[in-house]
Amino acid sequence: MAEPITGNIEVNAPVAQVYEYWRNLENLPSFMKNIEEVRSTGPDTTHWVVKGPLGYRAEFDARTTQDEPNSAIGWNTVDGDVQTSGQVRFQELGPDRTKVEVQMKYANPPGGKAGEAVSRLTSGPKAIMAQDLKNFKDIMEGTATPEEIQQRPAAADAHSGAIATLTSGTGLAVVGGVVLLWLLLRRGGGSSKSKGKSRIIFEF
Repeated sequence: MAEPITGNIEVNAPVAQVYEYWRNLENLPSFMKNIEEVRSTGPDTTHWVVKGPLGYRAEFDARTTQDEPNSAIGWNTVDGDVQTSGQVRFQELGPDRTKVEVQMKYANPPGGKAGEAVSRLTSGPKAIMAQDLKNFKDIMEGTATPEEIQQRPAAADAHSGAIATLTSGTGLAVVGGVVLLWLLLRRGGGSSKSKGKSRIIFEF
């Protein structure tokens, strides 16, 4: 099970305004780059479409489990490709200042174990959440529109050149060749010490 992903940010906007924008879960794709769509399907249910590493795409249904005005919002998956839950807490720091704290948990991360491994090689979930919160802050404070946010490169693509190379067939072949060469050199260097069999395990 993946560890919870947490983050927080302070926003120069009234707590009621911040809460109301987030409470409409259909607004999430405007500042969360890995969410394609959140669609209301009932009084407390929504359908989500999210993106993961290597072009992975997942859909699931969620239910709002907590809704405390100007205080907290929570949700859990009820059916779909991944099991996830989340909570957002809002703390009023002043008439025009709010602290937002987010925790999200994926029992099955988008893309499975391979996706989880790739996300570690890239900028990682923490960096993605940090960017999402910065995007949210900019929208709330009026320094960027949702359309402008969508034009920003995602944190997951911060090292896009390296990622593209690593995930391409050529890139994987090169990485595999380097690893194999390193193993052969290491084995050759230690051949006089041991003639036993070697076992290589790649674990994700």
